[in-house]
Amino acid sequence: MLAMREECAARHSLNEIPAQSETALLRVLWMIAQGMVWPWLLDSLCHRDAIRQALESHLIWPPVGEQLGYHITDAGRRRIVDWYRETGPDQNAHDDARQWRAVTMR
Repeated sequence: MLAMREECAARHSLNEIPAQSETALLRVLWMIAQGMVWPWLLDSLCHRDAIRQALESHLIWPPVGEQLGYHITDAGRRRIVDWYRETGPDQNAHDDARQWRAVTMR
């Protein structure tokens, strides 16, 4: 598991994303929506401040015990779906391409 964690951290550097940005928050929502719900995994893919912001804003729920990871709330899902519809790959939004890559890693 440690090797997987290190590989994720190496491939997906957070250095390009300011911790307190909208992009960092969207990345948290995106990752959870894509199934990256385990704390160790989310910590390696997202800024902890952005995770905390998502929790405090009630956009995600915290893990429960060892078996149930982070969960996106209805408000969090609405926010990431709205962003996807505005910015997604089919929108031809060249100005948003950098944010798209930062949020989705694609």
